Amino acid sequence: MSPFERACLHASAALAALTGMLYGWLRYFGVRAGEFGPEAHPWQGVAQHLHVLVVPLLVFALGGLFRGHFLPMWRSGKLSGRLTGSFLVLGLAPMILAGYAAQVSVDPVWRSAFAWIHGISSLAFLAGFVAHLGRIWREKADETKVTGTLADPE
Repeated sequence: MSPFERACLHASAALAALTGMLYGWLRYFGVRAGEFGPEAHPWQGVAQHLHVLVVPLLVFALGGLFRGHFLPMWRSGKLSGRLTGSFLVLGLAPMILAGYAAQVSVDPVWRSAFAWIHGISSLAFLAGFVAHLGRIWREKADETKVTGTLADPE
């Protein structure tokens, strides 16, 4: 994985996570008392639109990651990071498909179900992504202590 691909992945993942969590927070905890009852937070729509605009960048970066990182690592037989990496790859389908389905569903029951599936799978993906990165950073730190140099783990 090139440094540019890595930077695109990390930037798009951070933006998708931030906009998604902001939207979720405003959607479920940002309800305000209006003149005629509860109403949505004024920034809820902006957060949702930003999330919908940023997420395709993440999906594109993940596609490049699959080709340039996951498949070579899987074929190499390297065991380090295989558990968290496999967890991430398996979690992509429910996260992406439920996010798409939540946008196009007409029935409120299905929209709500897909939104919950998307939210839960996205939080699981984010936790797995952080765990995977933490493992990589720990390995690099350990390698630096042992050899005094920093080598690319790929």
